[in-house]
Amino acid sequence: MIGTLILAIVSAVGVVLTTTQTVLAVLFRRRSRFFGSGLRGQAEPTRFPRAASRRPLVSILKPVCGLEDELRENLESFVDLHGIDYEVLLSVADPHDPALAVIDEVLRAHPRAPFRLVIGGDPRLERTNRKIARLVAAEPHARGEILFISDANVRVEADALAETIDAFTGRVGCVSNLFTGAGARSFGATIESLHLLSFVAPGAVLAAFAGQPCVVGKSMAVSRRALQAIGGFVRFAGVLAEDQAIGLAVREAGYDVQLSPRVVRNVVVQRTLKRAVDRQIRWNKIRYAFSKALYTSEFLANPLPFALLASLAGAPLGLVAAVLALRYVQVALLARAMRAPLSLVQLAAVPVLDLCQFGAQFVPYFSDRVTWRGYTARIGPQTRLLAVTERAA
Repeated sequence: MIGTLILAIVSAVGVVLTTTQTVLAVLFRRRSRFFGSGLRGQAEPTRFPRAASRRPLVSILKPVCGLEDELRENLESFVDLHGIDYEVLLSVADPHDPALAVIDEVLRAHPRAPFRLVIGGDPRLERTNRKIARLVAAEPHARGEILFISDANVRVEADALAETIDAFTGRVGCVSNLFTGAGARSFGATIESLHLLSFVAPGAVLAAFAGQPCVVGKSMAVSRRALQAIGGFVRFAGVLAEDQAIGLAVREAGYDVQLSPRVVRNVVVQRTLKRAVDRQIRWNKIRYAFSKALYTSEFLANPLPFALLASLAGAPLGLVAAVLALRYVQVALLARAMRAPLSLVQLAAVPVLDLCQFGAQFVPYFSDRVTWRGYTARIGPQTRLLAVTERAA
């Protein structure tokens, strides 16, 4: 009886927390910086005037490795961006990478687009964080005052980056975007997109509201001044979560870290359910490595499994029905606020997402090994990469 009551209370707390996250995310999208930048430092103020002749040049660094879903369409979304002066540096390690054929098609179709291709780099860095290796290779060729990191599976609207860059006023040194999944056609891709929509995006807003940096490198910008102050990209070659580590370092250097309300799209068309869950597990291990206590508190952000356990222990089934109905409403509201297309069939997969997420939540307590971009490693404190081994089969 006591166990049933505890499970019901935990579920109720989760309902309050997820509802709070949903409300904050909706308000953030509607009212933009309704709680300010939140994460303030003490660095020398830097302002980039918005006059057309004095805009800062933005260097978009795009690491490319393999054929992402709809890679050509993703790259073409950067062909004609509005409101900024920019260049795009496509950074590829392997001269035989199949993505190069797609890149060549885009370059030939859009010869006036401000794209440049960088191939190669330091092979030693390829055995650590391969994304950092791509950024280190591209950065010497970048001419911009702001370096904008954008993954190969990101698709943007023409004015999205201009709105993001507008956040670089005062002491702001790093800005990241909210992002959601787009284009899901398989069940695994649907689960991954729902996870981004219902957990990652509102979690980032909640962290910003609490004054804590939660930087995801899917789409993030850093001023060159702030990057130089923290030792450049190469400083983060030995960690897995270079995005969050960069955000924390920027704050420690005295700059502000800000979350932009502008949403970009993470294109995920085809995924197996296993691959989608594996990605959740890797991200879980990353958050666990930064703070075990904070990570454990995340169980509260998933009330449905606790409601199910409470019902199995004797609580009324109405508890499950009420929590499930609320979860449907929360996800639907988030989809509308983030302008993320969501069909009724995809919405129906929410309980599967919550159960998968609940199971995946336990893995970091028993395993610290990750497989990423062809290498396996143990993940230590602050996501330090330990015992990196050969390419996974």
